[in-house]
Amino acid sequence: MAAKVIQQEMLNICVTNASRMIISLAVSLLLYLALPETACSDNIAPGPAKAPTKSNAPMTVPIAAATIKQPVKAETEFVWELDPYYTNVSLHIPLTDKPIPEITDTKELTVYKDLFFNSFVPKFMLVEASVMPMPLLGVAAKKYTPDFYRAFNIGSSDLNLLEAVTAGFQEPYAFSVFLGDMVSFVKPGEEKISSNKGYMGYMASYSNQHIKRNVLIPDHNLEVEWKLKGDRFFKDNKLSWSFRLGAKIHDNPNITNTYYLGFRRNNLDFKAAFLSFLDNSDINFRWDFSARTGNLIRQEYIIGKKYPIESWKVALRLDVGLIWEDPSTYSGHLRDVNSRNITAVIRPNIEF
Repeated sequence: MAAKVIQQEMLNICVTNASRMIISLAVSLLLYLALPETACSDNIAPGPAKAPTKSNAPMTVPIAAATIKQPVKAETEFVWELDPYYTNVSLHIPLTDKPIPEITDTKELTVYKDLFFNSFVPKFMLVEASVMPMPLLGVAAKKYTPDFYRAFNIGSSDLNLLEAVTAGFQEPYAFSVFLGDMVSFVKPGEEKISSNKGYMGYMASYSNQHIKRNVLIPDHNLEVEWKLKGDRFFKDNKLSWSFRLGAKIHDNPNITNTYYLGFRRNNLDFKAAFLSFLDNSDINFRWDFSARTGNLIRQEYIIGKKYPIESWKVALRLDVGLIWEDPSTYSGHLRDVNSRNITAVIRPNIEF
């Protein structure tokens, strides 16, 4: 028994040290993204400064101003998204007379800089209802077909393939309200897609259920976060990016309240090489800290790869990773110190 405890403590120390290194790398990446755009622009060539010359040409308008097109009037938009892991419907509601700006070729970093300064006074509201089909499928299979669920166990271990395919979501559905600034991404010659948006602001989400190892637990929970998110889905290239900083409060006293930091970025490029290492990749990291002690109690590391088939305009996608949870994440009858605290994540998917 003592040897098992020592082994578990050594595992926790290794995971914690690895997580600190990854967090440091993520923070360094975020600091790099926060640098002024001129510091990392590839349009600036080194060399001696040139003296200004006179010109009769009209003054150049900044790129951000030149590429923003203002629609005639502000309109409420209905947006929906179908995905086996995250399906949602939402209403985008303007809070002023100004419509959502449309952006064509402005650089992504410039867009988010503008959103940051404009998000302090909300100009738009988003009301969303979301459901997680695959996690709900895992819950239903474990509850109503336990023999079928156990058939996915790997050997004598408690690793279950069905759990790995459905893991990673702590609630089966949620209702959210977002307040902040918003832009719409468009591309000349392509149809405008309502879900092509950039957001920055404040979001509150509510659910009355919590998922633990594919078991539903009654829990009124509220999640409040500052969020930056962007989706650019065009014909040959798709890019999605988000950064979250928030807190989650649980009504169930046996579930620990947390602060968290999350980072996600994925892209799909049909023109990239089929076996390209960096292109068509996904990154999804999240760290949860106990609100009471400040200790790191949950870590999520998921990376993925997409294999595009240009002739069909689809991509085969596979995400893999792990989720580590400290036993202190739960207390009372929900705490199980003898169960494994690492869950594998496997998410096969097809992206259109």
